[in-house]
Amino acid sequence: MESLLLEWLSINSLLLFGIGVLAAIIGVMFGAAGLVLLPAMLLIGIPIHTTVAVNKFATGLSSFSTVVVLTLKKKVQILKMLSLMFVACLGGVSGAFLATRLMEKTLNIIACIVLIIMFFLVLKNNKNGLVKKEEHTEENDIKNKGSLIAPFLIGIYDGGMGPGSALLNITYFLKKRFSYVKAAEMTRFMMFSSCMSAFLFYFFYGIVNWGIAIPITAGSIVGSHIGLKIIPYVKTRWIQVIFPVIFLLLIAQVVSDIVF
Repeated sequence: MESLLLEWLSINSLLLFGIGVLAAIIGVMFGAAGLVLLPAMLLIGIPIHTTVAVNKFATGLSSFSTVVVLTLKKKVQILKMLSLMFVACLGGVSGAFLATRLMEKTLNIIACIVLIIMFFLVLKNNKNGLVKKEEHTEENDIKNKGSLIAPFLIGIYDGGMGPGSALLNITYFLKKRFSYVKAAEMTRFMMFSSCMSAFLFYFFYGIVNWGIAIPITAGSIVGSHIGLKIIPYVKTRWIQVIFPVIFLLLIAQVVSDIVF
């Protein structure tokens, strides 16, 4: 235990904490925490499966901390999210199961295909006004059975590796005609469900390094709350430009993993 405490207080842990803060801010605002977290952890020599497991733990706990705040402030009604959270949870476990049985290159190819499809979908919908300044006050049909398929598939993708999975969730809610702020808030509930269920699978599979997980998670919790404070100031026109750019960066990241 003493050696673990010393590891948490080291310079390396401060670096991991900073990575967690930055990744969570970007994750909450634009759904692309993996754009920072995964390559940064791989760069400092952390194995891929450990990186994914730590990422799930950090994102899951930071999402939970924001879920509590959003629920207490009654910004999101958790009862209306339960069906979506349940299928996201099932998806997360399924994705983690597949990740431990498929080659890393196969996972990256699947991720690349998904991101390319979503990139063109975002470009198409930008022309039709995907991002709205206002949100509908009526129920946006999230209980429709057909609407549960996409969250389940996103959950599988997130549990397996998931670069850009939060961005996929945000895009899903935008397609349901929620405002950008509301879409980002609801995404935290989805990320909590898929990430924590996936993490539990990785934990019992025995590939979690707590010396890495704790400082990353602490940073992610801090960063997620900072991100929620910044979101209301993000302009619609910024999002319409930033979304496609982030998708391109994520695609480039995945392609580089495949090639190199």
